[in-house]
Amino acid sequence: MNTKNVDDQKMNLLIKSGDKEKCEQVFKLAQDLCSAENIKMTDVQELSLLSHLSAMVHRSLTGEKLAPIDIALFSEVSGEALAIAKKVKESLTHLEEAEIYLLSIHFEVAKQNS
Repeated sequence: MNTKNVDDQKMNLLIKSGDKEKCEQVFKLAQDLCSAENIKMTDVQELSLLSHLSAMVHRSLTGEKLAPIDIALFSEVSGEALAIAKKVKESLTHLEEAEIYLLSIHFEVAKQNS
């Protein structure tokens, strides 16, 4: 994977969030929480996570709401993945609880591949 291209993509996502510093903090928190649970992400998984976090930061700033989701679809997501997602979501304001479930998928997939 082209490191320069990945770095450019990451910078674009951080800026797109509307609050680069907050997005960096939330991304670091997610990485630290994964590390504490021995969950390792690939570069592609990290880029996907950052894209999601950028959108979450943006929603926290604008108050934009998610379309309704069926939480039952997430019944097989592990408690660890949900706990990480909850901590990350709680680091931002003005977000719906559904964010936890959508975010947890990133951690669950990485956990299964670790």
